[in-house]
Amino acid sequence: MELRKIQKTGGNTYIVSLPAKWVREQGLQKNTPVGVIPRADGTLLITTKPEGKVAAARKEFKVDDNVDENLLFRSLIAAYIVGFSEVKVYSERGLNSRIRRVVREFSSMVIGQEVTDEDPISITVKDLLDPLEMPFEKSIERMHIIVKSMIDDAELYLSVGDEATLEDIVARDNYVDRLNWLISRQSVMALKDPTFVEKMGVSSVTAVIYSFVGKHIERVGDHAVRIAKNLAKVRHRVNNRLSKEIKEALHSAERLFDGAIESLIKGDMSLANEVIESVGETHRRCEDLIHALQGGNAEDLLYIGNISDSIRRIGDYSADICESVLNLLVSEAVTCSLSGEEV
Repeated sequence: MELRKIQKTGGNTYIVSLPAKWVREQGLQKNTPVGVIPRADGTLLITTKPEGKVAAARKEFKVDDNVDENLLFRSLIAAYIVGFSEVKVYSERGLNSRIRRVVREFSSMVIGQEVTDEDPISITVKDLLDPLEMPFEKSIERMHIIVKSMIDDAELYLSVGDEATLEDIVARDNYVDRLNWLISRQSVMALKDPTFVEKMGVSSVTAVIYSFVGKHIERVGDHAVRIAKNLAKVRHRVNNRLSKEIKEALHSAERLFDGAIESLIKGDMSLANEVIESVGETHRRCEDLIHALQGGNAEDLLYIGNISDSIRRIGDYSADICESVLNLLVSEAVTCSLSGEEV
């Protein structure tokens, strides 16, 4: 670290000289504009990109005809999440239809990515999304609405057994995955580019915590799908008592999930703590669900056990969201006032 003394000129102008080596390395000259960004930790960031324009990050994947489809798809997702704005897949011998299909599936599975260039040996995908169109809060709220509807429809499926409802639950889970990947991508970009944080109106810590919350919501969606699929195996053999226990356990977990998201949106430490303290009630409901099947056959016990476990996990992930909320609120507050009645 170099120490520089502050100089004062005129009435209200303070000057700190820049290291000559850094100026030369950045290609700066007299009268070149630079950006100065005050940080929440009291530091100043000086950037040579005052307009917030960061050079496009480009990633290339060289493949052969026998490349594993799953490996290619996961690699493309990884490139998306870590913030590359342009991805090119190419082969010196030419791309076959199988590889092109994987790239197009990737483009359709994530938000903002479009195929912009294609020739016999390569295919290129670029990010066309304006981050300001999808702020963190909007993505989180959208994920909550979708996953909540999935839980509600899992209960509906128990009552009516409509196969279209089951298929729709699975389809909605794919969109939840897309939103989670977007949040993960934006949180990484927030760590890499301070101007991105400024544009999004959040701190880098907040961005990271939102990525944790997004992942927890995505897990809740996975368990809503798991509940529905296991109900499909056992629904016709569920009696009224067992149906009642399943619905009560689902309602208990859903209340925790709703409370967790509400605590995030409102910034309510008391509500977050209340949700964490209430997880035990959902666990007890899940135990009652297992007890209601005592004497049943082994296959039914397996499916109901899976349902009970997933409902329990929804409660646990809701508590995890609340832990993230507490972390966020404590990190942002200068002083946290805590009492027995109100925070």
